[in-house]
Amino acid sequence: MTAIADGQTRNGTGGCPARKLAQPDDGRSPDLEHVTGERPRVRIRSYALARAVLRHPGATRQAGFGAEDLGHGPVQFRPPILYLEGDEHHAQRRASARLFAPRVVEGYREWMEATAERLVAEVRADRWTDLSRLTMQMAVEVTSRVIGLDHGASPRMHRRLDEFFEQAPAGGSVLARWRATLRGTAVLRFFVLDVKPAIRARRRHPQADLISRLLDDGWTDLDILTECVTFAAAGMATTRELMTVAVWHLLDDDALLARYRASDRDARVAIIEEVLRLEPVVGHLLRRTTAPLTLDGPDGPVEVPVGAMLDIDLRAVNADESVVGADPLAVCPERPMTRAAGRVVLAFGDGHHRCPGAPLASMEAEIFVSALLLRDDLAAAGPPRVRWNDVSQGYDLKALRVRRVRAGAGVG
Repeated sequence: MTAIADGQTRNGTGGCPARKLAQPDDGRSPDLEHVTGERPRVRIRSYALARAVLRHPGATRQAGFGAEDLGHGPVQFRPPILYLEGDEHHAQRRASARLFAPRVVEGYREWMEATAERLVAEVRADRWTDLSRLTMQMAVEVTSRVIGLDHGASPRMHRRLDEFFEQAPAGGSVLARWRATLRGTAVLRFFVLDVKPAIRARRRHPQADLISRLLDDGWTDLDILTECVTFAAAGMATTRELMTVAVWHLLDDDALLARYRASDRDARVAIIEEVLRLEPVVGHLLRRTTAPLTLDGPDGPVEVPVGAMLDIDLRAVNADESVVGADPLAVCPERPMTRAAGRVVLAFGDGHHRCPGAPLASMEAEIFVSALLLRDDLAAAGPPRVRWNDVSQGYDLKALRVRRVRAGAGVG
């Protein structure tokens, strides 16, 4: 018997499990809204409008993930690929694409399967295990291999990255200041103990990884550090959340789990990507206009001036019924999707800033979730703790505690 986390829900029409994660200001209409206040912006909730913005690089630039603060610190460095635009971005994108070519990604499969099996072996019947710790470890090891960090399996590097990605609590308490200090020193320790040794090793023996490519292009050590942090945030923090939320949904619904177990590899990926569509790890994409932009609003053309903030609400866009059909707030893997939208809609972004590691993330998630759930039943102590992340505008899931269920044993 599989334990069901608290709060199991299924939608009333199609019988599919419903969305679990939402914020108070979530809504699916209007398609375009002028939001006033301290941070005025134009909020976009329709797929067509969102895609038009993301595929119009000549009139917008990246404004999320701290892009507005770029260049204002005491130390100047080359912007990582996440913040680049124009020809410089295209050149870096083409170079990085080699790291995620289908043949390269598929070459990781056997190693990832062995890594997942090693990690899920820690889940036992006689104790609870925090699944978010294992998903982070899986994400760190996979991303480290792509980046070229030789300490990917080191628990100490995991702790350094955990400190870096940990959000400092709001306010000016002693705890907040102490955690902010730890975050600052975590970057320095990550550089000295993880990135710098990898750079030295790649200078002697280049490999097919990010650090080797950056060295070939003449990047400095500090520039390589910033790119490593960017890739770490994209490949570790977000993929960890995808694996965790997928397991949460599957453990919370017997029918969905049975379907997953009866499916082949491609169908299992489809289920995980349907969960990602519904629960995008990055909740909002922000763009700042660099030229006047005309959008086709529901009541006619809308003129957006230079310097305006465009806020693409991915939880709303990914539930646009004109694209995803009926029951948009439910996990329904069989839903017919247009080829243009794809299974995840805009969960991986779109246009020139679309996540280049999307195929790797989907494969990694399927491998880990399958290693965990295909053979043995699992009990969950309850739902995870949910915290909203100001940087990703998405969620962080903590303390999803699980254990194996012995044959014939109860779940209590």
